[in-house]
Amino acid sequence: MLACGVLLVQRLPNPDLFGDYVAVCRWWQRFPAQSWTAAISGCDPLVDYSAFAPNPHPPFSTLLLLLLGLFAWPDARWVWFGISGCCLLGAWHFHRVPVVVCTATALFGIFGLYRGTLEPFLFTLMLVALTVGKTRPIHAAILIGLAAAIKIYPGLLLASFLLERRHKALLMGVAAAGAATVISTMAVGLDVLGEWMAHTAPNAHFWRSNPDNLSLARIVGNIAPQFSPLLAAIFFFALTLLLLARKKKGHPISMQTLLPATLLVTPLVWSHYIIHVGLLRLTRLKQVLFLAGGGLIFLSSLNLLPTQSAAAAYGPVLAALVLLWYRAWRDGLSLSTEPV
Repeated sequence: MLACGVLLVQRLPNPDLFGDYVAVCRWWQRFPAQSWTAAISGCDPLVDYSAFAPNPHPPFSTLLLLLLGLFAWPDARWVWFGISGCCLLGAWHFHRVPVVVCTATALFGIFGLYRGTLEPFLFTLMLVALTVGKTRPIHAAILIGLAAAIKIYPGLLLASFLLERRHKALLMGVAAAGAATVISTMAVGLDVLGEWMAHTAPNAHFWRSNPDNLSLARIVGNIAPQFSPLLAAIFFFALTLLLLARKKKGHPISMQTLLPATLLVTPLVWSHYIIHVGLLRLTRLKQVLFLAGGGLIFLSSLNLLPTQSAAAAYGPVLAALVLLWYRAWRDGLSLSTEPV
């Protein structure tokens, strides 16, 4: 997995991590948001600024990555690559994830590694949360809240506490997300929070119909371009909760139960998000579908397919997610896997 990640790093000179790197450099140099070019030159004067277009990021993610501002850009990228790799391998080992599941989902972890995203770190937070969810729901909710302060979509898993009427855990999760956001905003500046909030909705609308987007919102965007992707996400998720609540009949609604729906309805679902299905109980059919989808994306990244996007993997990945959700709804299964 790490070798494949190193191979793809060479093919992507401007990964997602650069936006976070700009943010931390700006903080270290004490430059305002508009002066990102000057700020980055203080960290690494050799960076080709014309190759990048950094976007606003949540304050908490900037706070977590402040260490990277102490390195020049190429070194910072490899430092985060190493940390992310340790997160994935450590999480798999901690939970004793079956080798076949690791194999079926590893390519989605690779996509997060070479793009320098925060998904490997989120994967670790969510794995620990789902592991202790039954015995320590408050601790699990706090971890999910921290993940939601980095990226919004993990926060949808807190709805499981609402359905199970564990209101204290739900409140603690929301409080953890709020506290992390407030503290990090105080550290990095109110303008960073304002930029990120103003950027979220237009960004979702801009990328909704992108071929690399593996979300149901993409289908809605193709049919009704004028419809808000955020409203589509809210509608689909509310419908999911309603169906699960009506079907419950004594079965627990765990975070694992909601994970497939979370990935289906999030307005933007990139290939590295799919690593989270490695937290679930996957049948052989679903393992094959995820392996096929990840393999198609990997081959397209190497320019070995006619289409150079994740669109080729949309069918297998979407089918596997729908099957996972349907199984949870039909049989009342939590989709959880117990550590060996």
